[in-house]
Amino acid sequence: MADVSVGMPLAAPLPRQRTLLVGTVLGTAASLMYFAALLGVYLRERADALSGSGEWIPSGADIQLAQPTVAAWTMLMSVVTMQWAVYSIARNDRPHALMATALTALFGLSVVVMTSFQYTEMGLVADESVAAVLIYTISGSHLAMIAVGLVFLLLMAFRALAGQYSSRQTDGFVAASIYWYAVVFVYVVIWTAIFVLK
Repeated sequence: MADVSVGMPLAAPLPRQRTLLVGTVLGTAASLMYFAALLGVYLRERADALSGSGEWIPSGADIQLAQPTVAAWTMLMSVVTMQWAVYSIARNDRPHALMATALTALFGLSVVVMTSFQYTEMGLVADESVAAVLIYTISGSHLAMIAVGLVFLLLMAFRALAGQYSSRQTDGFVAASIYWYAVVFVYVVIWTAIFVLK
């Protein structure tokens, strides 16, 4: 019996699916649109209040700039550690990728702690003004975004420990970095719009 495979071209390998990367980009874009809408409402309500009564933040509230500024710098430092994780996994340096992922998660957790502390110090009552409702909604939504980012980082770290990510497959870490950079960007915008401008 003749071998029919002799002389036939081999089939090309199927392209690698980038489902996680595409899904992360779409989810990140949706999150950015959500925060753009919230901040748009916040800035419009603030402008209307300042042009009318002249007061936006209730007089009994004390919104300090120190904690949000430290949180903003912490988030900016996490960009470096997140990029370090991507750089390391692309070079098969799994220990440094895991260390950088852990540092990024630590920075995220510290922002959660600082924001929680700030809530206790602000003296804003959620139902006493539109400003309080919007500030808690926007900052609380960002805390939820950080929580999603931390879970994402944890999953990528476990998968890296299991050997699923290496220089041949970096999509998970790249996807996590895209989402994390969006988390940082949103916080810098919140810091500017809410805490610097007040």
